[in-house]
Amino acid sequence: MKLQKSFLLAAALVMGLPLAHAEGNTCSYVNGGIGADDQAMMQRIAKEFPLRLEFSQGDKGAFVADVPVTITDEHGKVVLNLSNVGPMLYVRLAKGKYTVKATHNGVAQSSKVTLDGKTGKRVVLHWDHAPEDIVREKGE
Repeated sequence: MKLQKSFLLAAALVMGLPLAHAEGNTCSYVNGGIGADDQAMMQRIAKEFPLRLEFSQGDKGAFVADVPVTITDEHGKVVLNLSNVGPMLYVRLAKGKYTVKATHNGVAQSSKVTLDGKTGKRVVLHWDHAPEDIVREKGE
């Protein structure tokens, strides 16, 4: 498994893709998805990660980045806290129940997810309005 992870990271580096990767005691993750090549790479490695998060906004579902994300386990313990991710964040976690919290343009969202250790879960957090969709009152 370590060799496979190393190969994936080496391939990303050779291809010049802006993926972010980290490993810890409780989880590991890959963040990316900006641009078509990066999205294709993320899709190729998706099956390696039980939790696949995507962040979007507006009527057209445009991807968004720079999203702070916190994932907690069923006991409220933080297992992952990142200040700047998206539009795709893939996380390798043990089976269990988790809560994903993310904020974009000051609007927080959360989603509960159960990982069974067998099948992966895709969670899309979508904000209804893109910044250009928000109509401001005169004087704001």
